Amino acid sequence: MSLDKKLAAEKIRALLEGRIARLLGCEPSDLSSMKIGSMAHFLFLLIGDSEMMPGFNTALSALVQLLGRDLLWEELKSEEADAPKVVVN
Repeated sequence: MSLDKKLAAEKIRALLEGRIARLLGCEPSDLSSMKIGSMAHFLFLLIGDSEMMPGFNTALSALVQLLGRDLLWEELKSEEADAPKVVVN
């Protein structure tokens, strides 16, 4: 059975969003949309000096190996981008 990278990316995104939200005392839905790579960088910035996370290079290298650079730095489609723009004159 091969790894479904999209599913892995969704689960990793949910995990990172949850950790960041808990640290900031908010809900994951309160966070702005970020790339998985950006969330990993941000989470390391928040708690990187503790022993709760592996080394930065190790963690990011594992994400690149698991997901690939495309999924790691993929832009999320927002609902606003999907909605047609209405121009009122």
